[in-house]
Amino acid sequence: MAPLLAGHGTTPEDLAKTGFRDWLASAEAALETLHSRSEITCIAGLSLGGTIALNLSIRRADLVDRVATINGSTGMYPPNQIMTLFDTCETDFRPGIGSDIQHPVRKEICYDRIPVNAFQERYVLTTATGQMLPLLTKPLLIMQSRCDHVVSPENGKRIERSVASPLVQFRWLENSYHVATLDNDRDLVAHELARFCALESNKS
Repeated sequence: MAPLLAGHGTTPEDLAKTGFRDWLASAEAALETLHSRSEITCIAGLSLGGTIALNLSIRRADLVDRVATINGSTGMYPPNQIMTLFDTCETDFRPGIGSDIQHPVRKEICYDRIPVNAFQERYVLTTATGQMLPLLTKPLLIMQSRCDHVVSPENGKRIERSVASPLVQFRWLENSYHVATLDNDRDLVAHELARFCALESNKS
């Protein structure tokens, strides 16, 4: 399943009407449906989707068997980015942050502007999820682009060292920027996800 999060896939104005609780609710509803028809439930996400996957694998551990994150954020931002959360803006929107892709042709479908409140909501979600990482006990795959202009690569290593998972696999992505699922490593990402989801279950 690939759930569409609240406020996504329509207009920036729709996104402005939502927050992290709405985004989590969208993903959690899809997780409940997936779990009801699956013997093994593996969740994964890119960027904020990776953060949401980590969050659900902690808060709804009863529904998750294994989790994967691709360039997921855990609240590690440069100081200058954090400072902008307190800026007063002439408009309620900032330029979009999409298509951080090394491949010369591929482009990401994304909003060209992002509501200021969405940046603030994202900060709360990523930071809180980062603080909860020691509660994560599910098998975990971390894929992290070595060069990422949106999420600091340090986030990947923070996840690796913070969780209590009995199985943690880490894979650097050497040939992609942030949107690795569309970039030069997209086939590698798909292969690693398929391999990880196909691991023999440790369910009792």
